[in-house]
Amino acid sequence: MLKILSFTRMDKAVARPIQLRLVTEQDAPLLYDLMTGANWLSHIGDRGIKTVTDAKQYILDKMHPELSVKGFVNHVIIDAETKEEVGTCSLHNREGVEGLDVGYAILESFEGNGYATASAPKVVELAIHTHGAEIVRAITTDSNTGSCRVLEKIGFQHDGYVQLQKGNEQFKLYVLAKKEWKQNNS
Repeated sequence: MLKILSFTRMDKAVARPIQLRLVTEQDAPLLYDLMTGANWLSHIGDRGIKTVTDAKQYILDKMHPELSVKGFVNHVIIDAETKEEVGTCSLHNREGVEGLDVGYAILESFEGNGYATASAPKVVELAIHTHGAEIVRAITTDSNTGSCRVLEKIGFQHDGYVQLQKGNEQFKLYVLAKKEWKQNNS
């Protein structure tokens, strides 16, 4: 049985109730829609996904091994009221970024509705409380101003740039220390 995490993130006057559950093979259509969308391609990059079958294989080859080896993987973000799957939020331990980092992707039709702002803190909590991270990181492109705003809103600080080992692009690096997280979320 899949573990589903439910919570509501209060952000000023707006409450966004969401649920998170681990990605499964059945999420291939969602991953396909995300990974072939213009925003994913411009801010995250082409992963060679051309069909739903490619997305399913990506889940099996790239995501599921992460769960058994590292204990974490992408989560599907579900709107708790409508039950719609709106995107993914994940924890990574990728080459080129020291320690654990948070990532998220929202379907373009759901962007700007607070889903990343609601889900990213839950994954930060997972990094800190379950995996013992003292510092959590996140990366994004300079041009992804929406992602930069989300990270800053939940307490991340810009801390220079990083280049991943696979590619030449520089990514904005954000950091959030455990002690700062605790102070702001007590």
